[in-house]
Amino acid sequence: MRKFKVLAIIIIISAYLFACGNSKKETINIGCSLPLTGEGANYGRSVKEGVDLAIEEINQSEMFDLPLKVIYEDDKMDPREGVNAINKLITADNVPIIIGPFGSSITLAVAPIANKNKVVLLGASATADNIKDAGDYIFRITPPNSKQGNDVASFCFNSLNSKKAAIIYQTNDYGTTLKTAFESEYLKLGGEVLIVEGVDLGNKDFKTQILKIKSKQVDVVFFPLHVAESGNFLKQSKELGLNVKFISCDGAMVDDLLKLAGNAAEGTYYTSLALAYGMNDSLINSFNTNFKKKYNKEPDVYAAYYYEVTYILAHALKKANGNIGQIKEILYSINGENAYNGITGLTSFDTYGEVDKSFSIYVVSNNKFSLFK
Repeated sequence: MRKFKVLAIIIIISAYLFACGNSKKETINIGCSLPLTGEGANYGRSVKEGVDLAIEEINQSEMFDLPLKVIYEDDKMDPREGVNAINKLITADNVPIIIGPFGSSITLAVAPIANKNKVVLLGASATADNIKDAGDYIFRITPPNSKQGNDVASFCFNSLNSKKAAIIYQTNDYGTTLKTAFESEYLKLGGEVLIVEGVDLGNKDFKTQILKIKSKQVDVVFFPLHVAESGNFLKQSKELGLNVKFISCDGAMVDDLLKLAGNAAEGTYYTSLALAYGMNDSLINSFNTNFKKKYNKEPDVYAAYYYEVTYILAHALKKANGNIGQIKEILYSINGENAYNGITGLTSFDTYGEVDKSFSIYVVSNNKFSLFK
């Protein structure tokens, strides 16, 4: 009987070793942290659409021997959920590189985990200035809020002839850094900032702030808010008869804003991440065509930037040729003559994993975001 037991154990062990020895890796897995549910789900939808289109094209081109596969984790655009998402991607899924996170606060919350585990984060939307110092494994293809805030202030003062401003901002890393940059530059140019008020994510009632603005006779309102808050703010401003110029940033410039605000969005301005029009028009046209074919709609700027960042990630993986430890250095080598030339222009990383790119000004006209001339 004992011999039979020993034989059975040997057979089981042999079968296990045979299975392990014959198991083959079927995909190259990468991670993506994004908001699929909650207040930021509209952003997550754009992210996923851009990434999925790029992955589909990359796999069809047979760039790799195995297909790329994205493991998505929902961070709900919440720092605590973001930590859970990154921990799972790193420890359970063992991904070598992660796209995202979308939001600045989430990026800053998870950066220490990525640095400790030597896993690269490659973002395409988080713009808070302090991400620059988040660590060696943190990269982004978007410029910081200090540049965006300065550009908004200059546009308001010089192009809109504004001299008295109010600021209603989101009380997170994104909104705070934009508020600070705008206020500093606007005052430097000679303007006055008469009201500065912060609101929390999820705030739905702006009547108190709007009435304060009306009492101060400002000529422009800068509102770096996310899309849900922006929609409510514009709608209530129209209802209360606040007749001034309005300008916001990339966090509000998605089609959901037009649905939420309705005709209250007409004539409002936005700064957003720029595409390389006049430089790479053929690449942009190809992306737009393929996107519309797949999703039957126009892409927004976030879909474009996450499409681009997925290609940059694939470029780094291809060059690493299986040596995961080289990915960080390969990304740092993308600069100068080795810059990546795509639909967002030249991506050239500096020693902080930062890029120098432009923002464009858009205006809502006939219920569409149009490039402002």
